[in-house]
Amino acid sequence: GKGLKAMSVKPEGCCKLFIGNLSYDIDDEGITKFFMGVEAEIKAVRWLYHKESGDFKGCGYVDFWNTEACEKAATLNGKNLLG
Repeated sequence: GKGLKAMSVKPEGCCKLFIGNLSYDIDDEGITKFFMGVEAEIKAVRWLYHKESGDFKGCGYVDFWNTEACEKAATLNGKNLLG
């Protein structure tokens, strides 16, 4: 397998995470529940879609209310979500 990709250094004040390799069944509710497991409350989610086809790319960005929540969420790096 490809293994777990190391996270880049987090810029000071960062409240956003890139999330990738996601199931096409993921939705706002599913991602919110996933991060609530570490008490990281989401401010907004931006899913990425193919420009021409409109198909979901299996990735996106999650904005958190503060850096603490972002750091808690980052501890889930590599964890399984929707199998």
